[in-house]
Amino acid sequence: MATTKDVNWEVIQGDTWSVEIDVTDSLNSPINWTGYTFYMEVRDKDGGSILCATAALNDGITVPSPFSGVIQVELTPAKTIQFNYPRSRYQIQAIDVVGRRTTLLTGWFVVQAGVIS
Repeated sequence: MATTKDVNWEVIQGDTWSVEIDVTDSLNSPINWTGYTFYMEVRDKDGGSILCATAALNDGITVPSPFSGVIQVELTPAKTIQFNYPRSRYQIQAIDVVGRRTTLLTGWFVVQAGVIS
């Protein structure tokens, strides 16, 4: 699997946030996601004790086709409203059939307070 990428995003609290992640192996071939599950946590800081939001397979994370190497992540307004201002730390992991975990993305959400309630 490709190496972990550190990617930062901007989000306004209470907005829908989504991203499509395309993962390839060392030969640039799409990863086959058959049997994988996925998990995402958003916390107040690195190693933080405040859990702001989560997403999992079929609860914010979807795999359009297991052979495409693509996963889609979408966080609802109810989740992004919980992000810590001015930033929150996230991590997205893929978990294979034997329980090995690989972090796909990690980084920060730069959070702007929403104006519309």
